[in-house]
Amino acid sequence: MAGGCCLSSRAIPAFWRRKSNYLASLMLCCYVLVFLVRQVNVNKLVTEEKHIQITADDQQEKIKPFKTILYWNSFFTLKDYAFGFGQEPFVNAKCATTSCVTTDDRSLFNISDVVIFSIQELNLSDLPAYRFPHQRFVFYEMESPSTTDPIPLLNNRTRFGFFNWTMTYRLDSDVVNRDAYGIVVPIKDNSLSSAYPKSRRNGSTSFVRNDSPVNISGKKKLAAWFVSNCVTTSRREDYVRELVKYMPVDIYGQCGNLTCEDQTRGREMVRDDYKFYIGFENALCTDYVTEKLMVGFFYDAVPVVKGAVNYAEFAPPHSFIDVNDFASPKQLADYLLLLNETDSLYARYFDWRRDFTVELYQKRGWCHLCQMAHDHQLPSKTYDDILTWWVDDPKNCDLPK
Repeated sequence: MAGGCCLSSRAIPAFWRRKSNYLASLMLCCYVLVFLVRQVNVNKLVTEEKHIQITADDQQEKIKPFKTILYWNSFFTLKDYAFGFGQEPFVNAKCATTSCVTTDDRSLFNISDVVIFSIQELNLSDLPAYRFPHQRFVFYEMESPSTTDPIPLLNNRTRFGFFNWTMTYRLDSDVVNRDAYGIVVPIKDNSLSSAYPKSRRNGSTSFVRNDSPVNISGKKKLAAWFVSNCVTTSRREDYVRELVKYMPVDIYGQCGNLTCEDQTRGREMVRDDYKFYIGFENALCTDYVTEKLMVGFFYDAVPVVKGAVNYAEFAPPHSFIDVNDFASPKQLADYLLLLNETDSLYARYFDWRRDFTVELYQKRGWCHLCQMAHDHQLPSKTYDDILTWWVDDPKNCDLPK
């Protein structure tokens, strides 16, 4: 071939092979690039969808449908059970779940999720004619079995298979309701984790540190007892009658010879004047510890207690004096007189205040009830025999005859 710039016949196939390899590599790179771009977009779309789903779930959580809690009857004379009507009580109590409303409007029975029955003075001829599967009927009581109205507990309709939940002071209730009786809670910035009673349910609370020292030197009187029920199943009056033979006890109210202007003034008098507060229960029943224990704590006096409970489950160690730890009223009196004469020993009964404070009239039980009303994972439950649950120790704590 003369003077031309041409590829040889052997070079042409090699040239096209190189060009073909280049094109194949280029196409592969383009394919990988397109795949990566698409994958990024897919991941972004999935992430956005998840975010939308999470946001929707969060929004759904915030706009939970309201649960209606119906007071079927009054608790004694209290139509609102000393809690209130509507949603506001749950908001004011700073409940974790506030999407509940309370009412006593029976026209809302069909849409009510929870129906509360106060056993006291429950009219058996005025019960719901029917019920729906989604509804929970609640046994509500704050008095001990020894003062509970026996008629509803002995009637077959309300005794057997009527109630789904219990709401009482008992620690084994579905809703533990000790709001009116008070609780001892650890101070907020303390590492202690237990509250008293120990099985108290979670709920809203406000912590108030109790830093003010007790004015021991200003207390010139020994013990005070405020009492209006003079004949009780616990026979506490017999114990006090023996106790006063060995030490002075000032008795206020219908069962004594002293009076005070009102309850508030009387309790402030305990704070100012008395070293010990007699807090004997009127019944010896399971978990029956009323405000008598907490009054002593709240008003700077050492509670002297008598009940059918282990008080270590209800109060911090060395914060109370249990008469069951003494062989006789005389032995108790000797110990109280010793504390009265020895300020250093007496002062140790207030060491608990460094770690705990007292709450009265909180609404934890109601907060828990609202949470339960929203908990669709709870298994169904019915009390086969509410009488045998409530009167679990008939020998010491039976219904009134």
